[in-house]
Formats: sequence, structure tokens, C-alpha cells
Amino acid sequence: MPEDERMVRMEPGPGPLGGFRVALGTVLTLVLALAPTAARAQGSPADTVTLTWTAPGDDGTIGTAAAYDLRISTAPIDDGNWSAATVVSGLPTPVAAGTRQSTVVRGLTYGTTYYIAIKTADEAGNWSGLSNVLRWDWAYDTAPPAAPAGLTAAVLSGGEVRASWSPNAEADLAGYTVYRSVSPTGPYTALNGSLVTATSYVDGTIPAGTAAVWYQVSARDDSGNEGARSSAVRLALSAESGAWTMAPGYPNPSGTGATVRIPVGVPPAGGSPRIEIVNSIGQRVRRLDPGPLQPGTTEIRWDGRNDAGHEAAPGAYTAWLVAGSTRIGVRLVRIP
Repeated sequence: MPEDERMVRMEPGPGPLGGFRVALGTVLTLVLALAPTAARAQGSPADTVTLTWTAPGDDGTIGTAAAYDLRISTAPIDDGNWSAATVVSGLPTPVAAGTRQSTVVRGLTYGTTYYIAIKTADEAGNWSGLSNVLRWDWAYDTAPPAAPAGLTAAVLSGGEVRASWSPNAEADLAGYTVYRSVSPTGPYTALNGSLVTATSYVDGTIPAGTAAVWYQVSARDDSGNEGARSSAVRLALSAESGAWTMAPGYPNPSGTGATVRIPVGVPPAGGSPRIEIVNSIGQRVRRLDPGPLQPGTTEIRWDGRNDAGHEAAPGAYTAWLVAGSTRIGVRLVRIP
């Protein structure tokens, strides 16, 4: 995309309307993407915006829709004035559901507020209802996403490592960048060239002979704003003398009332770690202080309750072992 265009994203919306087959409607959300300045002609004010969306289906979220009808107006668009709104030409042909598409709207007047809405048709000529109305007032997004929470890492067969984290809640989230270091003090290197849109990443490029790795993850929005990185998580790749270890808890997932057991390897020197249970947004739910531990393997038990003694809500949690400079996390899931 040229550097001189602004971008707005549109996301897929609700399923079929009524009792007959109809294309999936779209929901528009106002978010800005990567381009830093809007298009200009002969020094005139910005006049171009790029719209992006995820293609809906022909039948709900299945198949490929037949056509789009995108309209723009300087007045809020509704069903009553839809026909009076200006038709945006040059729209792309719909592609398979779930695919990102875009179009460029030109000839806008900088400072004028515009309203944009879209409908989608299926192959039988049935049109979806009017989407929500996107309002474009030239206000640019500079707020980055929050740092991802709940980062964990686990060794897979073949020596690969899967890093997993909790999803961010921002509506304009574009994806994540995964960073790795082979030293606790860095430097960290970005592993993925394009943004990761899932909440996990498999690292198959760890240098041979590496004893331990550290990971961090950041989130980026459609305006190109990258947020702060998550807390680092350390993963030992081989048996280490004198190191704390933490294995996945069990049962996992665990139900209401069940006690989770978390195996912990205690180094020869022993120690008194603490275990912090945090929720998906990084808030501490419970602190466990097992006291002095002897060398070897022991189990830390969490009864599923918070610091106030109440049952923790179903959801994703991370148990962090903190001992001196060591910080190791494992992911736990509670179900009803």
C-alpha cells in the first residue's frame, strides 16, 4: 500500500437474516492502519482513505458472497436514505470467507465527516441488512494495544517450542510479534516476518545446543501502533544443574472444586519460591507461599480459589513460579 494512504478496517458481522439464504452482512469498525499520511494532490488536503475488511460468506460464514455494495455520505446512513448515499465504485469481487480484502475511496474533502456502510449479496440476489455505520472524521489512532498477558512456552516433539498467550481485546488488533532471546539479558529478536493472528507460535529455529530460551510477545493494531512487550517467559531446553523447573499442571483443564497439582523441580540449594496465579489480563488471583522447599521434585497445589477464598471464575490462568531472578510460567484452564 502506498505510504500516502489512510486505512480503515471493516470486520465480518452477523449471520444470515430471515429464514432464507442470504449473504452474510458486515460490521464496520473505525480503526486506522499502517499508512502515516493521507493522499495529497498538488499540496491539497488529504483526500484518500483505504478500507479493509474480512470477506463474509455466501451462506453464513460458508462459501463466497456474490457482490458488495459500499456507500458513503456526509449524513449518517440508515435504511431510509441508503439509496441517496453515494455508491463507491471499483469494489473487488468477493473471495472466500475469512480472506482480507480492501478498496480505496478517493476524492474526499479533508475535515469533512463521512459515514460509510456496506451490504453483501449472495448468488441468488439476496442482500444482507445494512451494516453498522462507520464514521470517518480524520481522527488518527495513536494508542497502541496493551501488552499481551498469559505468555507460556512448552517444548514440542522434535525440539520445537510453542509459545502461547491470551488474546488481546482491542477491536483494531492486527496481530502479534514474537521475540526470542537465548540470554536472560537479551537481545531479543523478532521471529515472525508477518504478524501472527493466532495466540500461539511454533518456534522451529532455535540454534543447536541452546540450553534455555526466553520469549516476549507484543501486539500491533491496524494503525501500525505496536504495544509494550509481555513479561518474558523462560524455558529450559535441557536438564540444568541448579535450576528451578516447572512442569504443566494437572488436571488441565480442571473443573470447579478440583485441585490443580503443579510439579516443581527444586535446585540443590533449595529455596522458598512463591507461586502467583494470574488471570488472562495479568491480574493476580492467588499467591501461594509453600515455604522452604528441599531439593528434588515437589508439587504445589492450587485449590482453584482466589486470595479471598472464593472459587475462581472459569477461564485461562497462568501460574508463575518466582524464585530470585527465575520466573517460569505454565498455563492453566478452569472450566465450569
